[in-house]
Amino acid sequence: MQSRALVVASALLASTPWLAAAAPAERAPVFQSEVSLVQLPVFVADKDGRALGGLGPEEFELYDDGRRVEVVSFRYVDTTSPEAQQSIREAPAARRRFLFLFDLSFTDPGGLHRARVAAREIVRRGLAESDLAGVATYDVTRGVRLVANFSEDRAVLAHAIETLGAPNLVRISDALGLALGVSATEARLASSSLRRSSESLAAADLFVVALANRLRRAEEQTYRAQVMGLLESLDELGRSLRGIEGRKQILYFSTGFDSQTLIGTQSATDLFQDAEAVIQGRLYDVDSDRRYGDNHVRGTLGRMARTVSGGDSVIHGVDVSGLSAIGDAQDTLVRADAARDTRGQDSLQVMASETGGLLLKDRNDLADALHEILDTTSRYYVLGYQPGDLKGPGVYHKLKVKLRRKGARLSHRAGFYERVPAKAQSALQRKFEAAQLVMTGAGPNDLRFSALCLPFPAPGELQTVGVVLQVPKRELEWGRTLGLEVYGYAVDAEGVVHGHLARFARVEPALADKAGDKLGLALFGSFALPPGEYTLRLALTERESDITGYQFLDVSVPAHDPRLGFLLPPVLLDEAGEWVTLDLSTAGDAPTFELEGRRFLPRTSFDVEPGRAQKLMVIAYPSEQATDPAAPIAITSALLNASGQPVGSGGLRIERVLRDAEGRHTYLLDYTPEGLAPGDYRLRVALDEGNTRLESYSLLRVLGGAVLPAP
Repeated sequence: MQSRALVVASALLASTPWLAAAAPAERAPVFQSEVSLVQLPVFVADKDGRALGGLGPEEFELYDDGRRVEVVSFRYVDTTSPEAQQSIREAPAARRRFLFLFDLSFTDPGGLHRARVAAREIVRRGLAESDLAGVATYDVTRGVRLVANFSEDRAVLAHAIETLGAPNLVRISDALGLALGVSATEARLASSSLRRSSESLAAADLFVVALANRLRRAEEQTYRAQVMGLLESLDELGRSLRGIEGRKQILYFSTGFDSQTLIGTQSATDLFQDAEAVIQGRLYDVDSDRRYGDNHVRGTLGRMARTVSGGDSVIHGVDVSGLSAIGDAQDTLVRADAARDTRGQDSLQVMASETGGLLLKDRNDLADALHEILDTTSRYYVLGYQPGDLKGPGVYHKLKVKLRRKGARLSHRAGFYERVPAKAQSALQRKFEAAQLVMTGAGPNDLRFSALCLPFPAPGELQTVGVVLQVPKRELEWGRTLGLEVYGYAVDAEGVVHGHLARFARVEPALADKAGDKLGLALFGSFALPPGEYTLRLALTERESDITGYQFLDVSVPAHDPRLGFLLPPVLLDEAGEWVTLDLSTAGDAPTFELEGRRFLPRTSFDVEPGRAQKLMVIAYPSEQATDPAAPIAITSALLNASGQPVGSGGLRIERVLRDAEGRHTYLLDYTPEGLAPGDYRLRVALDEGNTRLESYSLLRVLGGAVLPAP
């Protein structure tokens, strides 16, 4: 059997970057318990209701609990400007957020079908690129349920509108409601196919009809209880949206509930019958709630409106009853409509007016009505200020904005609530805030961790991208049980989610680190992605101590081409057992970090100390053209300082070479940096095998300490 020669040398090489490794991101402006900046969207209209532009910060006065505060940041936002979309994306509070809320109980199925067709049209062609939208449903048995969280992914939103969370139809299965599940390709094709979309709409219509029929059979007292359930669910929704930056536009598709529960009935017949009962002493036959309305319902509605508007949300009532009658073309998929009933318009009007929203009624073209809301919310100002001393979790701050210019009308949130700890949040509130964090980076960033991602090319459409997160033990309360939430999403430039992972775990450091010598916690998993450019959005929360951190990594996934070969960036290896490890992979995932059937753990940082030996690993996928088994293997390296000048790279020695059946070659090396001053460097590595040459690089940081002389 012929042997191969192994050559290690130093050279100055050109390279193409691939490795993504990051230090913790800088904290973004947020409002929470450790608030540094409150950002307040302010809508200004002239006397005719048109958005008023051209104002400067000196024309606004801002008050927090009656105290004048300085406006420290100011911008005008025009969501209709294509050139402004990227800058709007970079400011979470400046982005518009729409929540499509479909009432499956207080509605008629035919009108709801028209609403879904209109909403799907708006999602596909009406929203600005920077807009975020979500989809939720309400029914009397389950309350408000989130189908799709606030996202840029229009395919996810369209699918959510088509299915409305109906069992056996919806394919949005990730923990935060941001990504299509394992049948993502099928679901995206369905979103772009009229035939498949019609099938989804029709199947979900049957689900809606069944829910609506339950309410129609309810007795009067049960009906009032269900009205209370609706208002309490909207109150909970308002609380859950408090921590989401910017104004939240809730598009509430419904026919509303019978306004008799609010204002009572004043018909002549009812008044005559009640008067007769009083004259005859039959007071027990006088229904005060029927005559004057239910005080409890009115009080609950008022509290709900204050909660919603206090969290900078508004409810736009979209009356889906329309003007059509049974048998119209728009009702062809649903035949369960009762005669048109407009008694719910008063309740929709109250909810809209009390929260600062609009009532859209008497419309058959609901898409046209939704465009009105898009237009009226497309231009606004964002004022930022530092609130100073905070009062405690959940405490409300009343805000007031005054404009020196006369004749203008202002609309802004009435105040904000200081963030409450995660333990005190509802499940829906945690879901909203976690999604905001991974999609926009708005939120706390107190948990410091480092991250690394590596590609593992393979034949086929999807490529495996491994990801490792490492949290030093000093960042965690290592002496007690840790409750971890881990989220990761691979998002392209259009906001489409192509891969995701989400895990919930409890870790017992006292059991896993009995000797107390572990470095911390290491988590690893993988994404399956088509070739392209992505941002990996990673978030990690420790629930017990209520600390969260996030990382955004830009990643380029190359296509697999066996003719060219591929060299992964060099990485450092930690010894087995140095970290408490947590596997984020699920059944069916590729065994990403395995070597000869054993787990290996690449270090997320490339930090070294002069004179200290390190384990270095280089993984290569040689070109299929490298067929000469007797050809020597040459690994060359070079080290460049911050100025791009070559410096001595130190000793590099091959320890082992491993080959597997998939054609992957793994080179394990001993590396000892020598004579280097503290600072950042670029380590370039090239592999010559047969008649091919592969190159890659990693960023290397030399830590402080004594500088050893060069050999």
